[in-house]
Amino acid sequence: MKSLIIKGAIALFIIGFFQADVLGQTGRFGATPEDSIRALRNLAMFSDSYNREDYQAALPYWRVLFEEFPRSTANIYIRGDRMMRHFIENADSEEERAAYLDTAMMMFDQRIEHFGDRAINLARKGVFYFQYNNRVDEAGPGYEALAEAIRLSENNPSATMIPQAILTYMNVTVGKFRAGLVDNEYVVEKYAYLSGILEDALQRSHDDQLATIDGHVESLFTDSGAADCDALIRIFGERVEESPEDPELLQSVHDLLSGAGCTGSELYLTITENIHSLDPSAQSAINLSAMHRSLNNDEQVVRYLREAIELQDNPEERGAYYLELALITARTENDKQQSRQYALQALEDDPSLGQAHLHIGSLYASEQNCFTGDEDEAFKKRTIYWVAVDRFIQARQADPGLTAQANRLIETYSVYFPDTESIFFHGYTEGDSYRVGCWINETTRIRARRQ
Repeated sequence: MKSLIIKGAIALFIIGFFQADVLGQTGRFGATPEDSIRALRNLAMFSDSYNREDYQAALPYWRVLFEEFPRSTANIYIRGDRMMRHFIENADSEEERAAYLDTAMMMFDQRIEHFGDRAINLARKGVFYFQYNNRVDEAGPGYEALAEAIRLSENNPSATMIPQAILTYMNVTVGKFRAGLVDNEYVVEKYAYLSGILEDALQRSHDDQLATIDGHVESLFTDSGAADCDALIRIFGERVEESPEDPELLQSVHDLLSGAGCTGSELYLTITENIHSLDPSAQSAINLSAMHRSLNNDEQVVRYLREAIELQDNPEERGAYYLELALITARTENDKQQSRQYALQALEDDPSLGQAHLHIGSLYASEQNCFTGDEDEAFKKRTIYWVAVDRFIQARQADPGLTAQANRLIETYSVYFPDTESIFFHGYTEGDSYRVGCWINETTRIRARRQ
């Protein structure tokens, strides 16, 4: 009895304290002074029960406020959220659980109506729904709320609750696909939409939370089974064909195909070439060169290597490109002189590129046409091995990591040097300078084959 008297006194104190203010706020606490007194009395009793965590006692007062005075205070919804969670988690039956979940959904809708923040509260609604109902075949209210929240926040996905809404939406989408409720094209489209929002935001300003969400969304998509190359190509091939110069579309589909492991497709190659055409760079050119190499398109490999060289400012990187060009020229065109020229340009950019010396030495060692029909043909052909070995020696000097390989080549080709008698017969002396002619035109030192 004493407790009731005290509670009544508290309620009357609150009513007296707020009455003058309430009378001037028609609508928030009702249309009449009597409404206001009723609103404040229920608010006081609700607050008292809620603070004691006696949610069952608080529920009748909450209902009066929710149904009759929905604009009286945001605490109806803030505290109502916690109460509904409690009732759902402690429900005695699925029917009771479903009823409280329906009430919670109405609560979020009413909060939006009277207190705004539509995107955030829709996100709250959707996330709440799927925390307590994981049946994707009954996902309507929560799924639609998440979709609308994300749509309203496309330019600000880091806003309160939106990252969680995005992740929940993708998770439910994958669940719907696995349940056979949507096809893989639907999942692909949703993934492309969500990842596009996240990537745009991350490009504007890095946000660790968004970066984490982006990674989770990608993992959900990759593991979903919906990331089928045929589906991706079927969906996006036509779009790319219609808008071949749309940089945002091209990059989005490029990343999508890359993430799904569809890099061997013709569409991926086409998109990569279009991106390069719109914004050429050394990296995109070298990537295209590698892609065409895997397809044995030697002409395109050379084309993009040359573009990469023209666009590359870093000498070491450019040197590596020149060496690659040297190797492919020797293999596909059998043009040893041009191949050597590329290798020399590689060394000009990067003197430590021992592989370029190895390549030049190998070009020399494989030369069969020089001096054919010349007087002393046999001797002159053997002199080529001097300059070949010179290059192998230079290779290990430039890059000690090549020492073992260079030594094997030196040992292999030194046995082809002219012998002492042949050197003497042709009027030369070991150690003297000698210029090897033909297209090689390099000066070397005369050495005899060791017996």
